[in-house]
Amino acid sequence: MQTTSSLDKFFAPKSIMVIGASRSPGKAGNIMLENILANGYQGRVYPVNPNADEILGFKCYPTVGDIPEVPDLAVMAVPAAAALAAVKDCAQKRVSALVMTTSGFAEVDDTGAKLQAQILEVAKGAGMRIMGPNTSGITSTPSRFSVSIFPLGMIRKSPISCLAQTGNFATHTMKWILTGEHFGVSRVAGLGNMIDVDESEVLEYFGRDPETKAIVIYLEGFKNAGRFLEIAKQVCRKKPIIALKAGRTESGVRAVASHTASLASNDLIVDAAFRQAGIVRVQSYTTLIDTAKVLALQPIPKGNRVAVLTPSGAMGIIAADACERLGLKMADLSQKSFQELGTIFPSYVNVGNPIDIWGAAMIHGVYEAYEKGMRVALEDEGIDAVLSIMNLSPETVFGSHELDPEKLSFIPELCQEFPDKVVMVAVSGAKSYYEAAKQYLEEHSVPVFLPVEPALEALAYINQCRRYLIWDP
Repeated sequence: MQTTSSLDKFFAPKSIMVIGASRSPGKAGNIMLENILANGYQGRVYPVNPNADEILGFKCYPTVGDIPEVPDLAVMAVPAAAALAAVKDCAQKRVSALVMTTSGFAEVDDTGAKLQAQILEVAKGAGMRIMGPNTSGITSTPSRFSVSIFPLGMIRKSPISCLAQTGNFATHTMKWILTGEHFGVSRVAGLGNMIDVDESEVLEYFGRDPETKAIVIYLEGFKNAGRFLEIAKQVCRKKPIIALKAGRTESGVRAVASHTASLASNDLIVDAAFRQAGIVRVQSYTTLIDTAKVLALQPIPKGNRVAVLTPSGAMGIIAADACERLGLKMADLSQKSFQELGTIFPSYVNVGNPIDIWGAAMIHGVYEAYEKGMRVALEDEGIDAVLSIMNLSPETVFGSHELDPEKLSFIPELCQEFPDKVVMVAVSGAKSYYEAAKQYLEEHSVPVFLPVEPALEALAYINQCRRYLIWDP
């Protein structure tokens, strides 16, 4: 059995060799170098290209054998037809870690499967670990590098690590996470066909990784389901594990086979096994990203008690229904909270949870009313999380056609003042206001959603994870 220390060179290499480095923008071998540069990698970089002296400021080498040292990590961006020869070159160089972004193997046909088997035989003979093939690369923000085949630019760091059996996660989904959801990652492993390094090893590595607080998984099949579940039972005691296991239907199973050559498992068995192993299974890709965002930006809640601030009775009712359906609890306000809320509301308003903030807004203004109401909720020891539903538009905040995001600065300030409480914001109203609020707040570690259910669904999944933890988050 391989030990997880053998994965250190994938995620914390002191030197990286790029086989198939290219001068052509848009080519995988060029994009990898761009990503390495953009993230400020401090190690040594060795592009291999027989027809170039320099690429993006890096000195090039004509062959693998010409590299002046044994690189910690090799990354391959060559066609499938050239892959076996490149693997043999790496083996001769005594490379110990190789990421193969090349596709065209077992996921395609029998010929590709035979080539894949030959590559694995060479790697095993040389003691070389392989991630892939058919992977879109890996990212490690603690080591300040990405070798994704998709241009990602500078990647924001967070304590969330992801393992995914799809190229989309390390490419287009990562781009959306960074630019649309405004949170980052710690480490990302694109597993691809898993001819060697598999889901179990990466999960175990993330479980021991001090840079990882929570783990997000997308899987289509298992290489060793029993080992994966045994490792998960240990990891879930100290870190939340959120997973989307695809291939639930007959159509999905057929799609899995053509995508990564994986054998999908019976879905009912997967459900039961995940529950026993402490893995919280989400039902959609959107929910996977939403839950990851809350984990990345907010603390793990102490309990399931929620306070909701709402500008609308209807929104409050919808939130209350969602909480009960999802296993969350609308918190009972303390007597002190009732008294303090009574000082900011008109005397004719009956205060409760959900906290209908509109009456206070008519007296104090929208922003001050929310600030006062959120502070009361966060100070209440019987509340673990606060969802603030906000109608933001020129009409409701009595402002211009552009939102001044600084008017929302009290929200991240409250988060800093109450670091053990979860704070989320759901926004409706003018689209431009929503987009401005989302960008500002998420860049200040406050997750933003469109009303109302997505925020509470993410919180509910995290609350399920909390039940498995044996330490006090």
